[in-house]
Amino acid sequence: MARTQLVIFDFDGTLVDTAPDIVRATNMFLESQGHAKLSEETIRGAIGMGLRNLILSVYPETQQADEEFKRGIEAAFIELYSKELLTSPVLFPGAQDFLNDWEGHVAIVSNKRERFIHPILEKLEVAGYPWTAIIGGDTFKNMKPHPEPLLAAMAAANCSPEETLIVGDGHPDVLGAIATGSRCVAVEFGYTPADELLALGAWKSIAEFADLIPLIRRIT
Repeated sequence: MARTQLVIFDFDGTLVDTAPDIVRATNMFLESQGHAKLSEETIRGAIGMGLRNLILSVYPETQQADEEFKRGIEAAFIELYSKELLTSPVLFPGAQDFLNDWEGHVAIVSNKRERFIHPILEKLEVAGYPWTAIIGGDTFKNMKPHPEPLLAAMAAANCSPEETLIVGDGHPDVLGAIATGSRCVAVEFGYTPADELLALGAWKSIAEFADLIPLIRRIT
């Protein structure tokens, strides 16, 4: 079994808890458009495929709307979220300890727009870590679960899929790992139930970041 050399993290719901800001911004936007607020659970469940997909999935009337209407909704929501994204993001407990202790490559591959990832990392004082790659949902033509962004991170680290562990909390992470031939570890503290991700094909799950390095040592 190949030794794990690269750990690729999803961002929202895996490395950083951004849900409070996303939930607040979504409900602020819905109310500004004359629509009712949604539950936190509903919005959290829509996180993972980028902000465009999130707002179009929860906004009334978009199913039958034309592309021009959808682009307008997306642009207005993105503008609002850009003012809210630094309000209260926090690293999940143990994430910084992992970054301090892990001696291999580490990368971020998220479906969040890349321009939103960097300021959050700066705010949380982890932008200075030697990230092998920071890839967002708009960095390449395709986003997860397409293998393109994940393979790009592996290429940056000069690591094979067998040497890569993908850590995430959503369907795109599991399906992306399967598409690349890598293992996926589901986090139990994220925005999708870990049992659902294991059923989808995640290799293992972890209850907290402290479990990750011991798991890596066991598999190598």
